[in-house]
Amino acid sequence: MEALRKIIDSKTLETLFPLPKSFRNKDIEIIILPVNKKEEKPHVTRQMINEMLPGSITQSLIGTIQFSNISLEDIRLERLQKYESIN
Repeated sequence: MEALRKIIDSKTLETLFPLPKSFRNKDIEIIILPVNKKEEKPHVTRQMINEMLPGSITQSLIGTIQFSNISLEDIRLERLQKYESIN
């Protein structure tokens, strides 16, 4: 599977949608992955996105990791190794 990785200034994204305060005036890493077209896309409203952004992005992801016997640090290291060479 192909992926695109780019580091951009947060001001570029602020024109598209609101960012958490902790992201503002910083470089942000963007990773773009293709979506399997067979899967039904969930309906996400702007309100749902806004409800997630004011708090911690990490909090909005709780429950998405399927393997509870793997630590977050192990997952982080695996992702860094997998995507660090993608340009």
